[in-house]
Amino acid sequence: IDESPHTSKLMVATQEHPGTSNSMAEQLSRFEDEEGTDVTAYEWTPVVRHLRLIILTRIVHLVHQKRQLEKLIRRLVSENKRRYVRNGFDLDLTYVTERIIAMSFPSSGRRSYYRNPIEEVVRFLDKKHPNHYRVYNLCSERAYDPKHFHNRVSRILIDDHNVPTLHEMVVFSKEASEWMAQDPENIIAIHCKGGKGRTGTMVCACLIASETFLTAKESLCYFGERRTDKTNSTKFQGVETPSQNRYVGYFAQVKYHYNWNVPPERILFIKRFIIYSLHGDENDLKVQIVMEKSVVFSCTSLKNCVVIHDAETDRVIIDVLNCPPLYDDVKVQFFSSELPKYYDNCPFFFWFHTSFIQDNRLYLPRNELDNPHKPKTWKIYPPEFAVEIIFEEK
Repeated sequence: IDESPHTSKLMVATQEHPGTSNSMAEQLSRFEDEEGTDVTAYEWTPVVRHLRLIILTRIVHLVHQKRQLEKLIRRLVSENKRRYVRNGFDLDLTYVTERIIAMSFPSSGRRSYYRNPIEEVVRFLDKKHPNHYRVYNLCSERAYDPKHFHNRVSRILIDDHNVPTLHEMVVFSKEASEWMAQDPENIIAIHCKGGKGRTGTMVCACLIASETFLTAKESLCYFGERRTDKTNSTKFQGVETPSQNRYVGYFAQVKYHYNWNVPPERILFIKRFIIYSLHGDENDLKVQIVMEKSVVFSCTSLKNCVVIHDAETDRVIIDVLNCPPLYDDVKVQFFSSELPKYYDNCPFFFWFHTSFIQDNRLYLPRNELDNPHKPKTWKIYPPEFAVEIIFEEK
């Protein structure tokens, strides 16, 4: 031990007055400043308190800044979707009606920095609608523990930018209607990831099922108006994907022409695809057909089809060979290495239901095809771009 003069004095004092703890404490609390003057620690107490106050104030300021930054990020991500900002809440959440809520995904962890924090969504629903709410999660790609919402959560697995099956729409709308009929205070909160496409599709089904609106167009327009905050931007925040719009139309027919039941099964076979004004090499095209979440058929110029380019009419004709029987909900995807990929990891795609095909023909112009409907793709897909399908029954 390095015995400095102060240490020696302290040891002597301790030996002269054994058992005197106060003397020890006083000696230990003393030290020399730079000029050699003895200073007690107690004289520094006001300085320490002041430093602590400065540090605490700084921490509070940083926490406040963090919260403000999180709010800003959430608003940037939600864009101009109508938010619920009152009573201490700031959530990407919209009352479409008094009893139907559309919102973005209730998130935790890092995602809560830019989506609705799940704790805040729970607090909101428990405060505004205690014991009278049911949550519908439409995301196939993510979930959370239903215990957050007291196990009042139902899941419908719908892929992003895609559609529910018509059967799922019917079952969901009946279940939601029954829940709300049980008590006038019962409400439903529906979400996907952003609370727009998949959410809007199912909200519109509820609006039609409750006969709030009689047509698909009216319900789609209303949802878009309610979900869009035009004070921030004119960007439309309703259902944009053509296939989702198409399925809302199907549901309206189910409600009013099929007594709220899925129509009888109809089996069809695709005989031919006709693609109008396609840029790129037609021999590079690949067509893929999906049913019940599985690929049931694919074809290229070398397999299962014959591809012909009609230069005079600017058409690509694909005669399909060996098409399997198709029924109910069918998804068709087109791939090409010469065309950029967008949603669903392909250049363009669409959904249809076989029970609604008329005259064995389906013609889809650019604005009714998923991906080409977006203005950002119009340099590749001209106004004349379209896909026609010719079916046959066996």
